[in-house]
Amino acid sequence: MFRAIIAAAALALAGAPCPADELPTVQDVLARFVEAVGGAQALEAVSERHYSGTIVQDLSWGEPQHSETPFLAAADARSVVRYAEVADWSALPADDSTDLRSKLRWILHPRFALVVEQYFPGLETDRREVREGHRVVVLVPEGLKPEYFSLYFDEDSGLLTHIGYHNWLEDWREVDGVMYPHRWVFGRKGGHTTYVWNTVERGPAPRG
Repeated sequence: MFRAIIAAAALALAGAPCPADELPTVQDVLARFVEAVGGAQALEAVSERHYSGTIVQDLSWGEPQHSETPFLAAADARSVVRYAEVADWSALPADDSTDLRSKLRWILHPRFALVVEQYFPGLETDRREVREGHRVVVLVPEGLKPEYFSLYFDEDSGLLTHIGYHNWLEDWREVDGVMYPHRWVFGRKGGHTTYVWNTVERGPAPRG
């Protein structure tokens, strides 16, 4: 009788799905992302960030093939982003830069990890895969092209590593208790456009 019970249990286990192979829920992935960058409390404590950086263009079809342009930005928790490709804070616009591409607007948001679904609506867990040697979980937003807007989360670190097929986030660093990427590489035909954050600071942008 005991052997029969053991055999039945073994058959039942063999037919059960392996937890390691189950896809995590969207909320599990996003909650881990929030924790990986510092936690909800640390994110909610930041109402505004300002950024200075450099846009590096490496494009084989352009002249010059390599160029560097400064940029400045300020973003607050209301999703207002002020952005200009200048080095002088006094030239930063007073109003929201509504023409800024949506993905860049999202990553500049001071509480970016808490508002993922505002910028990438209707997310669903699509698959696991190995990308550049790392096991990732892929979330796909509803109604947006997956080749441009799929989100790739590293299963080891919990951090977001890629957006779409040709954009990746690098050089995550802690600033006031929150991890921010300091490089965003946009792969393009014939090269790359890279946004490099030189500084990420709490509070309103300086003037003058």
